[in-house]
Amino acid sequence: MSAEQRSADLAGIRSYLDHFHALETTAWHDLTDALRERRFGKGEVITGVGDIQRDLLFILEGVQYSYFLKDDKPYVMAFTYPISISGIPESFLSQQPSTYTLETISATRARALPHADLMRLFDAHPSIERLLRKITEVMLIAAAHGRYRQVSTSVEERFQQFAQQSAHLFQLVPHKLIASYLGIHPTNFSKLYNSIRI
Repeated sequence: MSAEQRSADLAGIRSYLDHFHALETTAWHDLTDALRERRFGKGEVITGVGDIQRDLLFILEGVQYSYFLKDDKPYVMAFTYPISISGIPESFLSQQPSTYTLETISATRARALPHADLMRLFDAHPSIERLLRKITEVMLIAAAHGRYRQVSTSVEERFQQFAQQSAHLFQLVPHKLIASYLGIHPTNFSKLYNSIRI
């Protein structure tokens, strides 16, 4: 990888992290020294059921989704895309086997931070521990809001909210996966997609 690409990658990651908590220079350099590039092909399972999420992934290219299977039908829990963090949070934080799957939708490039390195960085830099705590808080709140929307809003409202917040995913993600994520039958999803201006 060229120095220019690495510099651009790290600038994007730093801008993303600064939204949660800015790191001092030494902590930032120690964090970036621990990052390793990872690449995954389209449709590749990153973490499967029973696997342990070893790395926290900073997504630079590509779209991923987490899901579980019930009666051979996927139930989508989340999408991740640049620039954001990806992984199975419960498995990564506990280092216990995952109960669901993280898979790529498109070819993916990421910077990976191994769990052991993150624990070492926590000990060396309280600011990095605070950063992850703030990220975790935001993720927990988002998950709670998502669950609330799922049970308190109509199909049309859920579709409209998704269209307002993540319209670009309509072009990047198979619509059947978005329908699963929103809890909308594929037939109703198609009707909404064709009838609502996005």
